[in-house]
Amino acid sequence: MKRFLAGAMLAMLVALPARAGAATCLEHPYDAPGHPLAADIALLRTLLAPFESLAESLDNARPRICLIDGPSDTLGTYGAEENRIAVAQDQPQAKRVVILIHELRHLDQYRRGICPAQSLDMRANARAMFALEADAMAITHLVAWAAKSAGAPEFLAALGDAPETADIAAAFLAEMMRSDDPSLATAAAFDAWYASDIRRERYYISTCMAYLDAAERDARFPGTAKLSADFLAHICNLPDRSAYPCREPEAPLPR
Repeated sequence: MKRFLAGAMLAMLVALPARAGAATCLEHPYDAPGHPLAADIALLRTLLAPFESLAESLDNARPRICLIDGPSDTLGTYGAEENRIAVAQDQPQAKRVVILIHELRHLDQYRRGICPAQSLDMRANARAMFALEADAMAITHLVAWAAKSAGAPEFLAALGDAPETADIAAAFLAEMMRSDDPSLATAAAFDAWYASDIRRERYYISTCMAYLDAAERDARFPGTAKLSADFLAHICNLPDRSAYPCREPEAPLPR
């Protein structure tokens, strides 16, 4: 497996430091009737059936999956070191499931060795995190589109109705209507992630704060390395491992 980055990653659907409430968790194989997460994970497995690599990530990595009940500034997180996916409980079920898809894509990225190295400088780290987040969002829309095509429109609707993803859902749908090409629609969703100045500003602040906090915690100097020219080629792959044509904007960072 070729790696352009290595290390540990914490990825989130909204990029603000979490204030976690109480957690209710479920361990693999997640077959606990009556557990608050059981129905969500059953739906998740159904949606992942056409996407073998994502389904494999769930069953091979076997993350602990948790519902967060109480105050939290994030909708969902994936922590590689603890192998844990968490989702905010106070969301409709369809939205919780798309958040699980999003975080599972981050787990899939990590399993492929794609995560920022400590040797990167802060701006390179932010660029890498932006691309990882844009890819996770794009693949989430692809899975939700497949569900809609199979007669379950509520997951794509959940993305379209949410303020943090409505613009991305609109871009994905517009490209599907234009080209009927899921690869191009996934690329359009990737592009749309960068189109929001507010989203890039929030993620930039959060990513840089996390970077500096980690350097202080580990008692190390910030890195100086840059990203390789082909780093996107390792990120932008559909769940069948074929590439989709993603690109980074000319000025990806807000400043």
